[in-house]
Amino acid sequence: MQSLVYSLCRADYTFNLLSHVFNVHEGIKLDDTPYSKSVIAHSKKYGRQRAYNRYIKEMDEQYPSTLQKCGTFIMSTLFLDYTSFRRNPALSYIFMAVFLLIMISILNRRQQIIIASPENSVSLKNDENLANLLAEKSRKPAPKEQWDTLDGIGYKFEKEKEIVMDPRFEELNKLPQCDLSVDKKPSKVDIPKLMDDFQKCITPIVEKWRDDVKGINTKWLKTSPCDSVFENIDTVPMANLHEVKWVILPTCKEDNVMVTLGIGHDTMAEEKLNRTLPNTNFYGADPIIEPNRQLYTAFGKYFPFAIGKKPGFTKFRVLPNQNQKTRKYEYQDVTTIPFTYFLSDILGLKQIDIAWIDIEGGEFEFLDQIHRDGALDEKGIVICQFNLEVHSKFHPPGAQVYHDFVFKILEDKRYVFLKPAATDVGVHRMFFINLENEQCIRKFLQ
Repeated sequence: MQSLVYSLCRADYTFNLLSHVFNVHEGIKLDDTPYSKSVIAHSKKYGRQRAYNRYIKEMDEQYPSTLQKCGTFIMSTLFLDYTSFRRNPALSYIFMAVFLLIMISILNRRQQIIIASPENSVSLKNDENLANLLAEKSRKPAPKEQWDTLDGIGYKFEKEKEIVMDPRFEELNKLPQCDLSVDKKPSKVDIPKLMDDFQKCITPIVEKWRDDVKGINTKWLKTSPCDSVFENIDTVPMANLHEVKWVILPTCKEDNVMVTLGIGHDTMAEEKLNRTLPNTNFYGADPIIEPNRQLYTAFGKYFPFAIGKKPGFTKFRVLPNQNQKTRKYEYQDVTTIPFTYFLSDILGLKQIDIAWIDIEGGEFEFLDQIHRDGALDEKGIVICQFNLEVHSKFHPPGAQVYHDFVFKILEDKRYVFLKPAATDVGVHRMFFINLENEQCIRKFLQ
């Protein structure tokens, strides 16, 4: 009987210290005694089972007095000797009750050790804590949200809403069919006089910037006084989220062609134009596929590449979908299609009624193709009106290209420009009108 009590004491004492060791393994610091540290270190180095065996052996050798005191206390308290059992059999039942209490205590501590983990490094003191912890463990984690370019994390699409047509849509739809082979009389605009007035107004301003590349790229707003020359022309604003595009609506009815180079996650202006001008075919190109594909294909045809001078890969300044809210642009290598090849060979166009060009510096690759005897003339392509945004700030070599472009435009006397607007220093917009092509004049200005 004494041997059995001694074993129980050793088991209980052992479990007390080992529970510390195992809890420390799980991230709980319960004991700073030198011996505990020694056992913990041994456990971490050789594993729990070897630490346990080592501990039992050392306890028998180094702590016999402690265990003896434990056994003596129980024996003396319960008067457990062989004689007592013979004289009073009820003591055996008392002993069994004590034995069961000790075993229950050991099992409770074992449960506490098993539950301890890095995720819940707490000492469970009562059943309520245990129940809460078990409930938390059994709770399934929320599924991780999957990123989708179309789910609103990048571009936030609006819910479907009723489309309200512009009142001018019906008016334009009732216009007579276009006959672009003859002039209308009387003409709404005196074209030769308009070009002459524009040249007289703009030349003195621009001549101050001849050979002044910085001036012409940073002070473009000083050309705004010449807008008064165009007071008889009805230019219509089409606003999007960050800027305003301009358009002249036709005076007769036929199919219209509109080209967007650089969609930029924003088609509000194109949508307004679509609700205003009937019979319009929209073509848009942008190397960032989403959300531009979904936005533009709602009313037109989308092409997933950049427009430049040569085919291949070019480093363009683009707005990735995930940067929609921050509007942070990045430089990426994108697939490039030549300007004239896109218009002539892919789209098969000869006349573009409206074009909006905003390609973050890529415009400098093909501005010279717009001039007289340039690549567009060689392909027989005409642009009646276009909006252009210039980005010399982000492409410094383009500053010289733009300087030369402006003086060549004035020399050709094909286009006039108006509606200057500055977005940033070295970033500005303008609107060009073709005053040379007869079909453009008859459709929009007569």
